Amino acid sequence: MRILIADAEGPRAKGLAEACLARNHSVERVAQGAAALEWTLERQPELVVCPLDLPVIDGGRLAEILRSNPRTRDVSFLFLVKDELDAPVPMDPRDGVVVAPWHKEAVLDHIDAVLERSARQGEVRKDAEMAGQLSQISAGDLLQLFQMNRKSGTLRIQREGAAGHDSVQIRGGQVVDASVVLPDGTSLSGEKAFYRILCWEAGRFEFMPGETPAGGRIRKPTRELLLEGMRLLDEREKRRRTLPPDEMQLRLARAPESVPSDLHPQVAQVLAVLEAYSRVGDIVDHCPLPDLQVLHILGLLRQHGALALDEPASGPRPSKPEEERLLTPTQVRRLREWSAAQRPAAGPVLKVLIVSATSSVLLGISKVLKQFSEFRPGPRLERVLAAGLGTLGHFPLGEGLSLRLLAVPADTRYAPLWEVAAAGMLGAVIVPNGPYGNGLEATEAAFTRLDALGSRPALHLFLADGPSASLSEEAREQSASLEEGTVFVLPASPSDERVPVLRNVFASLVP
Repeated sequence: MRILIADAEGPRAKGLAEACLARNHSVERVAQGAAALEWTLERQPELVVCPLDLPVIDGGRLAEILRSNPRTRDVSFLFLVKDELDAPVPMDPRDGVVVAPWHKEAVLDHIDAVLERSARQGEVRKDAEMAGQLSQISAGDLLQLFQMNRKSGTLRIQREGAAGHDSVQIRGGQVVDASVVLPDGTSLSGEKAFYRILCWEAGRFEFMPGETPAGGRIRKPTRELLLEGMRLLDEREKRRRTLPPDEMQLRLARAPESVPSDLHPQVAQVLAVLEAYSRVGDIVDHCPLPDLQVLHILGLLRQHGALALDEPASGPRPSKPEEERLLTPTQVRRLREWSAAQRPAAGPVLKVLIVSATSSVLLGISKVLKQFSEFRPGPRLERVLAAGLGTLGHFPLGEGLSLRLLAVPADTRYAPLWEVAAAGMLGAVIVPNGPYGNGLEATEAAFTRLDALGSRPALHLFLADGPSASLSEEAREQSASLEEGTVFVLPASPSDERVPVLRNVFASLVP
């Protein structure tokens, strides 16, 4: 690939050029925009890497000139910017942006991504997207179809009331990973998640063709997985009357160390979960063993007097330290895994867009954010609240990872900015102005554009005019077109539910 690096910063340009040469790219360097224009018109590189403040002709103007010339209109650009909001708008979908600091490896990852994206432009996908209801075709039947046709992509399933979507990763017809979202915002993965998905009888599915991330937690052939899944379904149906219900509450009747270790080889794993959970459904969810195996071990423990029925607590359970945080440790781990799997890498700062039409909406959101002790307001928060544009603040997530909240106006005058700000985002939260859905129209254009990008979820957070977190009939009609599980209601202050609602919103963005 021919790459032109146009950069007045000599050491930076030299380092990038040497790194590109090491990846077998053909590279040329120039120091200002006029030279970059001349060289590109003559040589027609596949990619131009440049900062926006390029001397003589700046980066944005250079792209505009070259795109107007039939000889160079297919050239892709990688812009080096100090902030996402500095990126040129509008921006071609083939182009990319690297935000300071411009570490060499991050820039190289973006170069690879831009070149790959450019190569795909204009190509027609051989795989057509599929969508429908599991009530019409089961997950097992879908997976057999993908296996026979050697499909690659992601099967996503949205169940009614779920905090997020479940997914199955498929590569060449073989299942390589699966994920199921749990009610508390955590998730199952691997074979346990896969067998759970085979049980779903209702929900909307969609198949997104494309390459899946390298690796995966499932190694068995798909045919073997499906046969085992069917066996587990049959066995569960046969034992349905003898299995404890999900709502049953259990407690340890004696010390865990007094339970015979020869009762079952995996009894220790179940006992460990019992120290944190008492509800059968929660125990099954949070134990890594297969669901039926967990239920079988619980039955053995009850038979040997190690477990007893426990009446549900009459009052609220005391809070644990992690319940006072925005995200649980499991959710943070999932974010770290997701960040590392992105190409180009998402980096140490994950981004969530907060899209609103008025500054008063942002002010209400910021008041709830400040109730989290870990929230760090941005240095220019008052200015951001007034303008509706900029960094609201961030949540440190530990080990160098941070969650940045970026306010973006829903006004269509800022439409060119939406796609630039959305590049690499974890997700977006659309906050309509006014009680419930009254301001839905003002944010509709922004939601439609962000949702069309398809890679990450765009949720709606409605503001209530009272302490209740339920939608009125009128509001339900206004928001009827929105997908189930993507709508949240923030009660008016004062309400103890404001923090939990916001926590659920962010949990729904966790991959």
